[in-house]
Amino acid sequence: MTSLEDLRKINARCIHCRACQYAYSGEPDRQGETEEYTGMLQGCPAGIYYGWEGYFNSGKQWMARAWLNGEIGPSKELLEVIEACTTCGMCETQCPNYINTVEVIEALRAAVIEAGVEPLSRHKVIGDRVHDEKLRNPYNEPREQRTAWFDGEVDRSDAKVAYFVGCTGAYRQQEIARHTASILKKLGFDFTVLTKEVCCGSPILRTGQRDKFREVMEENLDLFKDFDLLVFSCAGCYKTFRNDYPRFSGKPLPFKVRHTVELVYDLIREGKLKINKEYAKKVTWHDPCHSIRHVGLAIEKEILAKSDNWLIDSRKAEKAKEEHFEIPRVVLRAIPGLELREMYRIKGDSFCCGAGGGVKTQFPDMALATAKERLREAASTGAEVLMTSCPFCVTNFTDGVKALREEQEASGEKVPGADLEVVELLQVLDDLLE
Repeated sequence: MTSLEDLRKINARCIHCRACQYAYSGEPDRQGETEEYTGMLQGCPAGIYYGWEGYFNSGKQWMARAWLNGEIGPSKELLEVIEACTTCGMCETQCPNYINTVEVIEALRAAVIEAGVEPLSRHKVIGDRVHDEKLRNPYNEPREQRTAWFDGEVDRSDAKVAYFVGCTGAYRQQEIARHTASILKKLGFDFTVLTKEVCCGSPILRTGQRDKFREVMEENLDLFKDFDLLVFSCAGCYKTFRNDYPRFSGKPLPFKVRHTVELVYDLIREGKLKINKEYAKKVTWHDPCHSIRHVGLAIEKEILAKSDNWLIDSRKAEKAKEEHFEIPRVVLRAIPGLELREMYRIKGDSFCCGAGGGVKTQFPDMALATAKERLREAASTGAEVLMTSCPFCVTNFTDGVKALREEQEASGEKVPGADLEVVELLQVLDDLLE
């Protein structure tokens, strides 16, 4: 596994310019829908919420450097600061020196835990649950109930396509799982789900519990090794398989991976799918950090890793990354009647929902405040619907809308974002596809 020491040269690129603190740091004159969302905005959820330099990526990069130089040692106080980060990757998008900021932060978390500091209380609980053979999920649900939502035949040995459901889809957002399975059937995919599927490991990897992550990674890789294609509805699971499994196993994946929205995109681009039913609503789209920004950044890095001339190939990498960011927008524009109204911070510059990186588990107040901020930004577009495709985003935004509605009822005055409808794109696609 990549250690913090392995990232010393990458971390050394940080000149503390603090560009990472902002969204659109290269577009200070860009106009938004409202005065509140225009110009150069801060983009770090933790930095915005706590306000201290140590909570911004710029501070965390210098903490990593201090750790590497022996200037600070392991402590619970250090872990509490560096864990308060959604690992959304906004800082990585903004960095002019191509620093793998999220990788450094996750490695620093792991280094502190490996030095003997116990994981934060709620992070330890989810780590223990994922490690438990009877559970293998962070929700404390029976392992044998993982596929109880599915009405098809499980564990089919003749299928070459598998749907990796993920813990949230299996136990908390089962409607997303059902809609995904229905979409796959409508699109003609011969697929199965596996009862022995376990947590992808994302929540424990993000929080520095790498030994437990390796266990479930190896279990999943062995379980799915004979399939040709793995399909996902969870953005976090998708990113973990696509980006993190090869990085930590040191081997390419033995199967192809694709998010369900990407499968729909593929068929639309190939002229094999046309959506005829209408969805006549004003929609603003939220880019999930894992499946949009992180995968886009990975595409860029994969191109640059093979490059002998970054000056030339950086343009190619940027174009490929932008093409990935356009995937959900191509799908949305293919839906008759849908009026897309973009937020100010979008694509690689999209503001996080607030749920990732172990934050919703350990720092629920920060997660809720971040969701409310994004909901206000969504409301500024005049949209009726905030649409996304990630069970974590759906969960946190739903909690955010509830909190804003309570504020609205208490004040008797209109609160921006309180009237938004939070919708999963996969639900809409399932309803529209014939």
